[in-house]
Amino acid sequence: MNHSPAIVIGNEQPADIIARNVLLDCAMGPRWRKKSSEKLRRGRLPAEGLALVARDDAGTVVGTVRLWEVTAGEGGPAALLLGPLAVDPALKSAGIGSKLMLRAIAEAARLGHGAILLVGDEPYYARFGFSAEKTAWLAMPGPYEPHRFLALELIEGALEGARGVLRASGRKARKDV
Repeated sequence: MNHSPAIVIGNEQPADIIARNVLLDCAMGPRWRKKSSEKLRRGRLPAEGLALVARDDAGTVVGTVRLWEVTAGEGGPAALLLGPLAVDPALKSAGIGSKLMLRAIAEAARLGHGAILLVGDEPYYARFGFSAEKTAWLAMPGPYEPHRFLALELIEGALEGARGVLRASGRKARKDV
C-alpha cells in the first residue's frame, strides 16, 4: 500500500539550511546556484517570514521555497522574487509544490507585499495567477528566457510603470556567519 506522507508547511529554521541545499542539489542539480535569480539572492537573506519548508511526518525537509526582496527596475516598486521552489524528486506530483506556493502567496499577501516575480514554467505557475503580462518592461540580471519571467500582483497596480532590471533590496546576510 502506497503511504502518502502527512506534509506540514512551516518556517525554515537555521538547522534546515543544509537539508534545504541538499534537496535543491538533488531536485535541480548544481545548476540552481548559477541561475540569474541567484545573482539577486547572493549575500542576502530571504524576506522576513518568507522562507518556507515542507516536512514529512518524520520531520524531514521534502520541499522548499523562499521569497526575496527586490526593486522592480531603477527606482521602481518593491516586489518579491520567488525561488527556488523545489520538492524531493521521490515525492513529485504529491501536491507539495502547490502547497508551498499557496502558503508563500498567502503569507506574502498577509505581510503586505505588492507583487511576486519569478522565472519558471508558465503552464505550472499560471494556476496560481502568474503571467508574463506584467513583466514586459522588466528584466532579470544576466541570461534568462523572457517568456518564463512571470509576475503576480498581490495588490492591483503594484507593478504599474515598473521598468528596467530587477535589483536586490533585501536584508544583507552577515559575513561572519
